[in-house]
Amino acid sequence: MNEFEFSQETSQPFETNENMEVNDDAQNQTRASINPAVVAYGAMRVAEIPEVREKIEEGKEAIGDVLTEVKDTVVEFGEKVTDGISDFCMGVYENVKDFFSDSKEVEDREFAKLNEGFTETREFGIQECTDAALSIFTPEVIANWSSMSRDERIEIANAYAGEVAKAFELVDYKGVIIETMEPGIGGSNNGDGYIHLTNLLVEAWTTPFEIMDTITHEMRHQYQDECVRGYHDIPDDVRTEWSVASSIYNYDYPSCYDPWGYKYNPLEIDSRYAGESVVRNVSNQMFNELSA
Repeated sequence: MNEFEFSQETSQPFETNENMEVNDDAQNQTRASINPAVVAYGAMRVAEIPEVREKIEEGKEAIGDVLTEVKDTVVEFGEKVTDGISDFCMGVYENVKDFFSDSKEVEDREFAKLNEGFTETREFGIQECTDAALSIFTPEVIANWSSMSRDERIEIANAYAGEVAKAFELVDYKGVIIETMEPGIGGSNNGDGYIHLTNLLVEAWTTPFEIMDTITHEMRHQYQDECVRGYHDIPDDVRTEWSVASSIYNYDYPSCYDPWGYKYNPLEIDSRYAGESVVRNVSNQMFNELSA
């Protein structure tokens, strides 16, 4: 292999072997054997030429402009993509929010409608019963209850029962039956139009509020029975509730069939509310009149 050196004056290679002619193969081999450092040095010298330097600077500036334009384009594209994704997500959010909001509004309206019907039924006749109790169980009657005769107390009980029948708009009210009952039972109603009261309620040691509460309670059962039979216009859900409650309204049912038991049967809850509400309303007005 021939060895070459660069002359500093000409930068051209010269042959050290004077007797050998250079052929095409030797020239190819020579070009392949140039040191990369030599090439780099040559490029550096060329770059120092003013005309070349100017062209390089122009190239740099042009490349910078291109890169800036590309960068701006990429940023603009990214912003558009971001805005698009944001708009899409917000659209989905609004749709989902509207869906649940609409569903909640429908649910609230249905619940309000249901609650309104339930409350309206629960309160039906209570104010009228209260007014009747206030007019019949006056402060004088309450104060003299224990000193009245048994017949007088029975007469007052019948008078109040008749007014409660009007308040509940009963269709099939027949009267009050006072009889001996098992201990702990104050009254009963079989839906036959009669309410049954224990004879102990009209004795001297009882209070007029027990009569007031028990009569309202038992008359409310009569109203419930008439509602189930379709005599009164009440919401369908309340009629269904009372109908099912009537079918399990039995002391003999085991808890697996009647987990509400007797006390928490919907019919009992409604009747207790009626009787106790009248007692509370009467007490409230009496106490406020006394303190006025």
